[in-house]
Amino acid sequence: MATIRDVAQRAGVSIASVSRILSEDPGYRATPETRERVLGAIRELNYTPNPNYKKRKAQAKISIGCISRVTVEHTEDSYYSAILRGAQNFLVRQKYDFDFVLTQYDIINTESLASLLTHPPKGLLLMGDPSAETMQFLSAKIKHIVGIDTVQATIDNICYDHFEAGCRAMRYLLGQGHRKIAFIGANLPGDPLNIGRYEAYVRMMAQANLPIDPAWVLDSEWHRSVCHDKTLALMKHENRPTAILVSSDHMAIAAMSAIRSLDISIPEDISIIGISDIEDAKYLSPPLTTIAIPQKDIGEIAANTLLQRIQGDRTLPKRIVVPTKLVERNSVAPLLS
Repeated sequence: MATIRDVAQRAGVSIASVSRILSEDPGYRATPETRERVLGAIRELNYTPNPNYKKRKAQAKISIGCISRVTVEHTEDSYYSAILRGAQNFLVRQKYDFDFVLTQYDIINTESLASLLTHPPKGLLLMGDPSAETMQFLSAKIKHIVGIDTVQATIDNICYDHFEAGCRAMRYLLGQGHRKIAFIGANLPGDPLNIGRYEAYVRMMAQANLPIDPAWVLDSEWHRSVCHDKTLALMKHENRPTAILVSSDHMAIAAMSAIRSLDISIPEDISIIGISDIEDAKYLSPPLTTIAIPQKDIGEIAANTLLQRIQGDRTLPKRIVVPTKLVERNSVAPLLS
């Protein structure tokens, strides 16, 4: 017996789209082609709504959007993609789905955003911080917004402690005997009110009474080619470090590529640790030691928090911090004295 999921897959649309077309939702603007694909799939599969369809139709009228993130090269960021999958899987289990998923570049200005939000959703998941103007526009249009790793104080936020993650990575490297440690991050030195991974690096080095060579601090600009080139220069520096803390696994992959191109061995000649534990981290050569962030859990918690807001939660904005943990693989080796 065909299900609404089967119809959605046959038509190449979301479950929410099928529901809204079937319920003739006046706020949903499907193209004639999309509508015909859905109706055609219903006929081909001989789909009949189940007895709970009226309930699903009512739920489908609650529209939910997401502003996700891609890399600065406009390619998929697997960290945010994993969060998105966690959120979407949770929503589908609750018989909802995203009505749209945009990227940070789709909302680069309020003119383009206004055209996309002709019919604003009931709720929005927001990954990262837009400009102040864009945030003001979103807040005026959308009643319920839940942030993922944002600094917005007026909305719920689901995040991890950047400073704690950096300290955890530094404690591990120091515990392995490393004293000449480099740092790769972005937007350095950063916002003094937003203590993060770079501050953890600086404080942990100071606590251990270790000097920091300015050449060891690299601003990757969150761009892999920039990270790659700066790592090449770092490895050729006369005061070369024995270990590198990289503030994201994506940048760690670029750094490792640069190191291998110089025939420098990881971890025999230099150790490297990342932060995030993206899916590819365990398949690298060598597999990347990293500080794991529970990405899918972040997505689920964010989606659940958003549904609670839509369903009537009026408590003060929440800040939910998920735990991190060290994942030891083979990219860090003890420094033998």
